[in-house]
Amino acid sequence: MSKLRDGRPRPDSAQLLEAFSLFNETSRELTEAYGALQAEVARLGAELASANARLRAELRAREALTHRLSLLLELLPGAVLVVDDAGVILQMNPEASRLLGADKVGSVWHGLEDLQLGERGEEWLLQQPGKPVRRLAVAINALPDDGGQIVLLQDVTATRARQAAAQQRERLAAMGETMAGLAHQLRTPLATALLALEHMSWERGAEHLRKQQQRSLQRLRALETTIDKMLLFLRSGEVEAGRVGVSDILAGLGENFGELYRQKNVDLGLPSPSVDLFLTGSREAWISILGNLLENALQYSPEGGRVWVDVACVAGILHWTVCDEGPGVPAAERGRIFAPFYSRRRGGTGLGLSIVRNFVESMGGSIQVMETAQGACFRIQVPVWTQPEPILRSTTAQEPR
Repeated sequence: MSKLRDGRPRPDSAQLLEAFSLFNETSRELTEAYGALQAEVARLGAELASANARLRAELRAREALTHRLSLLLELLPGAVLVVDDAGVILQMNPEASRLLGADKVGSVWHGLEDLQLGERGEEWLLQQPGKPVRRLAVAINALPDDGGQIVLLQDVTATRARQAAAQQRERLAAMGETMAGLAHQLRTPLATALLALEHMSWERGAEHLRKQQQRSLQRLRALETTIDKMLLFLRSGEVEAGRVGVSDILAGLGENFGELYRQKNVDLGLPSPSVDLFLTGSREAWISILGNLLENALQYSPEGGRVWVDVACVAGILHWTVCDEGPGVPAAERGRIFAPFYSRRRGGTGLGLSIVRNFVESMGGSIQVMETAQGACFRIQVPVWTQPEPILRSTTAQEPR
């Protein structure tokens, strides 16, 4: 084997061919890798261009949305305040500036001199010099992304005025209806009493005078009863204080109505509770209220009939049930019998059941007519009296030394 000038052995042709083959293979791999790299660069470039196009489109959409929101904020009829966590106004729309009278950016919105929380804590009152007081409804919403809050101020002065006027009209209408019913109830006995007085004459004899006098007194007492029931109806919504035992109420009902039921030969069944419970109110008030139901039951009960009272306590609610064997209450009239001055009995004032409902509802209860196969059945549901819990001293208060 020949040698090169530096003394190394000269490669033979096989080695040269192998070296050239290895070089060509390496060159081919490099060419393929470069081509793949160019393709990847082209792909990434296309993806980048597509992403940039999407980002530009989203940016334009956000700019358009921001413009629309800004325009909407400018045109909103309600006052809008953008505040930070401390309540400092960062931004406000023109309606807010108009409502508050000036640009209040940089001020604490709930610390403005002209703005005060209303007496009930539901609305804010805006009192500006030389202007009438305005009532503002306030809604506060948090901004979770950027922090701070959005405060919406809505002038509800006109709305509240309309509501007050509507309520006043309703009260006047109810008062007019009540007075019309009262006038109707008073007119008949008054006319009868006046007619009896007009016909009262000594010339017609003592017996005739006595009858006319009795008729006048009877009608005048009816007038007095109607007026007393009207006053009781007006007061029956007042909340009674104190407590009274259920057994004491039942004993009072027996004392007041036992003889009346015996005179008409109607059996009155009163329960004897094994465990005495208590109700809020006075003994006289509850006897009077339940007495209205017993009076109605007696009026509609046939001779030899039966009226019974049941008492049951379920989950702190006392159920009074008064049932009779009379004609019952027609389904069409069950929604009307609690209305003032509505009576199915001739000569009735139509106030008894209204008084019962007002009183029971003032005690947090309810009254309803039950479905029965025969007779009428009324059920009163009212919470039992519970011992008030003592007021506990705050643990944060400093103890006296």
